[in-house]
Amino acid sequence: MNNKLKFNKSVLIVAHPDDEILWFSSILNNVKKIIFVFKGTSNKTVEQGRNKILDSEALPYADKIINLNIDEADVLNATNWKMPKQTFYGIKTKSKKYEENFHFIKKKLQSELKKRGGQLENVITHNPWGEYGHEDHIQVFRVITHLMRKGNFSVWVSKYFSEKTIPLMYQCQNYNSVNFTNKHINKDFCNKIEKIYKSYGAWTWSNNYQWPKKEGFYKIKKNTKLIKLDKINIPHTCDEMNFIMMFDKQFTYSSKFRSNIIQICQKIFPNFFFNLIIHFYKNINK
Repeated sequence: MNNKLKFNKSVLIVAHPDDEILWFSSILNNVKKIIFVFKGTSNKTVEQGRNKILDSEALPYADKIINLNIDEADVLNATNWKMPKQTFYGIKTKSKKYEENFHFIKKKLQSELKKRGGQLENVITHNPWGEYGHEDHIQVFRVITHLMRKGNFSVWVSKYFSEKTIPLMYQCQNYNSVNFTNKHINKDFCNKIEKIYKSYGAWTWSNNYQWPKKEGFYKIKKNTKLIKLDKINIPHTCDEMNFIMMFDKQFTYSSKFRSNIIQICQKIFPNFFFNLIIHFYKNINK
C-alpha cells in the first residue's frame, strides 16, 4: 500500500459528468486534467444540464476539464449481469453503437494522451467491472488498457463495487496488482459538487448517496488474461474495497435487503464472506 502517492502528474478519465465526484473525489485536486468521455444522452434534461455546467464553467475544477463530446449508447443494464461476458470493446450487449463507440473513444483519447507526452505518469479511470455496473464505465476501462500497451504511463482504477458486479469483479481480479492506495474523502466538497449538478438537472445518481470516509485505487497490471471462474480465489484486500448500496438504482426492497447484508458481512468477516460468494458463483456457472 502506498498512501503517499499524490497523482500529481496524472489524468483522470471518466465516462460521464458526475462520475468524477462519485468515484474519484479524493484526487480531483491533484490531477492535471479531467476528461469526460460522454456528454450526449437520451435523457435530454441531463444532457442540457451537462451542457450548461460545462459552458458556464460552474465546477470549481472547470479549468481542468476536457470534454470528448461523444454520445452515449444508452446501454445501462443492457448486459446479462448474472453471467457477464467480456469483449475487446467492453462487455457483451446487443448495441452496435456501443461497439462503435469503442473506436471513437480510442481515437480521441489517444490524441489527448499524446499531448501530455512525458509529463504523464498515471491515468486514473473506472475499474474493469464498472463500479456499480455501468457498461460505459467498462468500455472506458477497455479503451485505456488498449492504449496502455503502447503508452508510457501507469493505470489506476477505483475500488468501488456493488452486489450487481460481483460476478464480473471476480473474473477481472487478475487485472489488479498488489499495489494500491487509499485516500480520504472531503464530504463537504462532495456535497458542494452534488448541489451544483442537481441545480442544473445533471445529477444522475441517488439523492440519498453517502460518500464513504475513504476510497481506494488499484494499479493495473499491463499483461493480463481473463480468469476462469473455477480458478478464482479471494481477491487481496477485499476488506479495503468500497461497497456501493444499489437499491436506489434497482428499486426493489429485496435488493436493498441484500445490499445491507453484504455491507454488514464485509465489515464483520470479509474473507469468510467473500469465500462464500466465490463458491456461490462457481456453482451457478457450472
